[in-house]
Amino acid sequence: MTYAKLIAFDRPLTGAVLPGGRGRHCNEGELSELTEAAYRRGVDATRASADQQMVEFRHDMEQLGDGVFKKLAQLEPVLLNEIREALPGLAVEIGRRLLAGYEPPPEVIARLCQESLEQLYPEREGLEISLNERDVELLNTLNPAWLKLYPQLRIRTDAALTPGDCQVRSRFGLTDARQETKLAALSHHLTGA
Repeated sequence: MTYAKLIAFDRPLTGAVLPGGRGRHCNEGELSELTEAAYRRGVDATRASADQQMVEFRHDMEQLGDGVFKKLAQLEPVLLNEIREALPGLAVEIGRRLLAGYEPPPEVIARLCQESLEQLYPEREGLEISLNERDVELLNTLNPAWLKLYPQLRIRTDAALTPGDCQVRSRFGLTDARQETKLAALSHHLTGA
């Protein structure tokens, strides 16, 4: 049979010890103080842990940044070399695309012909210049003053030439001033090959 007895207190209970009970029993005030102290310890431990994680994170980021910069420093010469190798071909290809379908005005045709003829200086007689049919008409219409410097200059049309192309034959051979030839010379000059 269980024994139960009701005890009346004249003031609030501040503490009690029960036989066979484990540990100490607390009242509400003590429990509140213990809870608050445990909360503060938890907050402090969490802050310390977060601070430690932040320090570790900064250290990891520094190492990662140093690794990235070291890799970039190692890659810079390789990338620079690749760019140096690619640029001449790119420049020539840009020139080729810009000149595709380009029909120079009459003044440019006259200047191209004059430059081609000047390359043969002092040779002035017995020259033959070959141009596209359109360019021959433009040159005849323009009738530049330098034509008088080349007596007996024959102007011939060549259907194989495109607008802006020019070839000059002399007793020494052929001066090729076609756009393709100029682009090939530019490519050779830029690549050194």
